[in-house]
Parts: sequence; structure tokens; C-alpha cells
Amino acid sequence: MVEDAPCIYAPGQVRFPPVAVRPSTHPPLPFLLYALHRFFLLFLATAFPAHATELIRADRSETILRDSGVLRIEAGNVSYRQTERLLSVTADSARLWIPDEGLSEARFFGRVVYRDSAIQLDAANLTYLPRTAVATFSGKVRVTESDRLLTARRVAYHKNEHRMDAEGGVTLNYGRQGIILRAPEMTYHVLADSGSGTGGIQAVRVPEPSGDSLTVRSESMVFANQSDRIDFLGRVGMEHAGMVAGAPRGRYFRVLDRLELDRGASAVWIQRDEARADSVTFNAERMQVHGAAGNILDEIVLIGDSRLRMESAQPEHGGSQTVNGDSVVLDMAGGRIVGIEASGEASTMVIARNGATVDLVGQQISMDFLNGDLDSLTVQGVGNGIFVSSDSATVSRISGGMIAFGFDRGAVRKVAVIESARCTHRSETDKTGDIQLSGDRVNLVFEGDRLTDVRAEGGVRGRYRPVEAGEAP
Repeated sequence: MVEDAPCIYAPGQVRFPPVAVRPSTHPPLPFLLYALHRFFLLFLATAFPAHATELIRADRSETILRDSGVLRIEAGNVSYRQTERLLSVTADSARLWIPDEGLSEARFFGRVVYRDSAIQLDAANLTYLPRTAVATFSGKVRVTESDRLLTARRVAYHKNEHRMDAEGGVTLNYGRQGIILRAPEMTYHVLADSGSGTGGIQAVRVPEPSGDSLTVRSESMVFANQSDRIDFLGRVGMEHAGMVAGAPRGRYFRVLDRLELDRGASAVWIQRDEARADSVTFNAERMQVHGAAGNILDEIVLIGDSRLRMESAQPEHGGSQTVNGDSVVLDMAGGRIVGIEASGEASTMVIARNGATVDLVGQQISMDFLNGDLDSLTVQGVGNGIFVSSDSATVSRISGGMIAFGFDRGAVRKVAVIESARCTHRSETDKTGDIQLSGDRVNLVFEGDRLTDVRAEGGVRGRYRPVEAGEAP
């Protein structure tokens, strides 16, 4: 046994520390056996092929000769260095197997630290195979690379390929980007900074300042370029700012701060503020969520067979809006919807707070909201619409190049029809009777459900039939 003994493996030779021998009173036979043992070790050393210099140091060292080769046991501040591959290992203890062809396996135990030119790994145990350059770590493994930290219960590092296969509660934390990836199993390519995860994964985008974070779950994922893009596959689910959404596939673009859900997306969202709460549901072939990294959303885009319904979650506010179109864009401010725009065979149905309904179709529909209530509604591109009072006794049918509704505290206040404007109004109870008007522009003013004023401009044509007095011009 020799204290603080280095062991150097160099091209063409292997040098072992001398072996301490206790004094003996026996005849010289034990000494002869000892000499033969030393000679055999030297002979074995000359048979090792030359690969690269390997240096091992330890406080205590023991060499055991076996039929399969030499076993070295190192203990106390073990240090291993492989110069050609630019790697080093420190540990509390180690075991090295050295058959005829050279070091074949090294095992390190207790506070293992592995370093090479690319990464550092900390673990409780390490098994290293020099011939294949595969290092397998176990027991609370931590992998540090630049600003990235990977943790797992087991990691197999293929140094020649710069690839890590990790398993067991794998977490990859991109500190600077504020993105955390979690998976039961993960493959990570060190130099390319890309990889994949399987077995039910989770990605979290942590906002700054801290608050409601974006969480995405799926069956598997593929990521690249410092998580600039993450592809999610299989039962993708999103949670953020009160919204829960799902789709078969998804993609996250970090630079654009956009999450996409594809191949049939659906979502349920409760948007809240201090005054009210509204329930929003929507479906589309594809959904884009902008501003997913922050505490609140910036914009939501629905693409392909888009359908949206928004209604108050509180009876005192009442009212609802349903919107359909080839695409629907939701403009956000302060975590609430302040505008909706639908295009491409768009349609909407609005139920006012008092129960009156508005049905509209056109090429483009725009809605503006004020303090959660619908403030204005505009239809462009040969629009058609119908307004029905809460008791269904009054019906107004309108059409034109553009139709604009104005609302007051959730109820219809005025209607303007522009370009080839047409209006047919019929009431079974009010004195307004039946009205038919056409012109360049028609304006209607309502008080509650009652039509109080009608005006037409430019090439006006029409007729009026009072309820009681019969027809009048």
C-alpha cells in the first residue's frame, strides 16, 4: 500500500506505484514470488496499446492481479485525467479494470465531478468506458453548460457524439431565456443545443417579473436553438392567464413569443378583472397565442373554421357574443378582450343585456369592447343583418356595403347602413308600424327595443304603413 501514489498510462508503458512489503523472516521464496509478480506487471504493461496519456492520483491505492487483468482500487481525493479527450474526473474513490489491451472501465464513487471542453457533470456515481467514450452518471445528476442546467437521476453521455440520454425526472432549465423543459426521458445534443423529450413532457415559460406562467404539456417534444423553437406532439395542452387550450400538435417560437396549437384547437378562458368575469370559448383549425411569455396575453388568432363565444359569467352583466369566420383575431389589453375581428364569410350573433338579438353576416366583422361591454359592431363587404327586440315583437332587417351598430351599456342604441343601404322595419306593437327604406345611407335610432328615429339620405325610396291608419306614403 502506497500513499499519494500517481499512476500514469503513457504510450508504450504503464507505471504503477511500488508495492509496500512487510519484513519477513521466511526464506527468500516469498521475495522470489514478489519479484515474479512485479516482473509480470511490467510485462503486462508493455503489452498495452498506446492511445493517450491517462493520469490517476489518489491518497491511497491498491493493485490486485486477476486472471482477467489488473484491478486498481483508488480511495481519497481521486483525480483522473485523459489528456487527448480533454476530460477530467474527481471523486472520493474509484475502481479501474485494466486487461491486456489497456484501461477498459473506470468506476468513480462519491461526489463525482466530470469536466471536458463542453460541459460539467456532477453525480454520485460514474461508469466510464474509454474505448467508446461513454460516461454513465447516476444519483442526482447535474449537467452545467453555459447558462443551461440539466438535472436527472441517470445520464449517459456519449462524448464522441456530444449527446446525452437522460432519464428519471429530467429537467432542462434555460435560465437566460426563462424556459424550463421537463420529461421522464430526454435526449440532448450538447453542441447543437437541441434535443427531444418523451413520456409525457411539460414546458414552462417563466415570465419576468414572475407571475402567471405559460405551461404546455404533451406526449413528446422536439426543441432546438436554445429552445427558440419547441414542437409539441400528441395531446398538447396549454394553461396561461386563466386559459386552458388543447390540440393534437403545437409549436412555440420564443423570439416571436408565439404559441401555436394546430390540427383542431379548442380553448376555454375565464377573463377577469376587478369588476367582472367573462367566459370565452373558441375552436379553430389553428390557434396562435401572442404574448405567451408575459403575465397577460397580447393577441389570439384563430385560423380556419373559427368559432368564438363570449358571455358574462355574472347575471347582472348579461349578454353574449358568438362569432364565426375563416379567421378571428382577438385584440387584448390588460388581460381582457378589447376587440374582435372576423374575416372570410364571417357571421355573428349578439344577445344584448335586455335579451334583444342581432344577427349579422358579411366579409368582415369588427367588434370593440368598453369595460367588458360590447361598444360597437361593424360589418363590411355586402353585409346583411337582423335586429329582433327582446319580446320578438319588433324586427329590423338591414343590408348594405357597411353596417355599424352602436351600443349603450349592452343595448343597441343606433344603426348606420352605408352604400346601397336597405332597411325593413316591422313592429306589431309600436306605432312605427312597417317601414321600408333604401338609399345611400340609412340611420336608425333605438331607445331600448323601440325604434325612435329613422333617417335616409341619397336616392331615398321607401314606404310606411302605420299600425292603425293603414298605408301611407
